[in-house]
Amino acid sequence: MRDPITQVRVPAQGMILERSILPPKFGGTTTPMMLARAALCLCLAALLAAPVAAQPQPPADTQSHARGEAWYGEQLTELSEVLGGAHYLRILCQGRGDQRWRDYMRGVIDREPSYHDGLVEGFNRGYRDQEARFPICDRAASQTEAELRARGLRVAGGLSARHGD
Repeated sequence: MRDPITQVRVPAQGMILERSILPPKFGGTTTPMMLARAALCLCLAALLAAPVAAQPQPPADTQSHARGEAWYGEQLTELSEVLGGAHYLRILCQGRGDQRWRDYMRGVIDREPSYHDGLVEGFNRGYRDQEARFPICDRAASQTEAELRARGLRVAGGLSARHGD
């Protein structure tokens, strides 16, 4: 085994010198004892890594799917909270006859029945949060309803883009 070498040009003399890039302590020849130590280290490293590699790993698709499901559930919960808050503000300012956001929420629940309980809880939480913030319809309430509407549109757009619906 040869030591790594670099070539150095000495400008004043026009000569090229070869020198080892290893420090002087390691620049000498390789002894059989050094080779034996290196082989022992490699064997130990392989033995220590084997149990880790032997552990069963869930398939990447399963992990990805689980993350996708968690993300989807979080997005649905966010959408339900937004719809609940927008519903409260809409009926506060437009009257109880305007059920636009509640009807939209019913459509989401019909489409995702496995998330029913979480969607209802999120809708009610959003409703109560806005009810606590806005006892009367004023300009701030109308502005917040518009902001919630825009946020809901972004979340719904992300859900449909992610799932191709």
